[in-house]
Amino acid sequence: MTGNVKKASELSSITRQTAYKYLNDTTFKRLYRERRSEQLKEATTLLKNASVEAVNVLREIMLNEGVSPYARQQSAQTILNIAYKAVEKVEVIEQLEVLEAKVLNEGDQKPFE
Repeated sequence: MTGNVKKASELSSITRQTAYKYLNDTTFKRLYRERRSEQLKEATTLLKNASVEAVNVLREIMLNEGVSPYARQQSAQTILNIAYKAVEKVEVIEQLEVLEAKVLNEGDQKPFE
């Protein structure tokens, strides 16, 4: 829980001492983490939606012959870079899953079998 306790306590109309009591309360900490997690999930959903829209904009620019060749090339390059990074991440995850399965399988085997 980062931030300015003094400012937060003023905005909440509580004393700083009360704010610190909340910060040390396990129930409050749990609820705070849950709410923060919900907010991050909401933000992630918004970012995913915006990224689809952004790719559509880049694609429109790339395909629009009325736009400068430089802008079209930049849009194409951006799309390719993003696609490459996404594929690369998927491949790394797949490799990690294979390695994890091997490690787990080896752990199941008894020595000298």
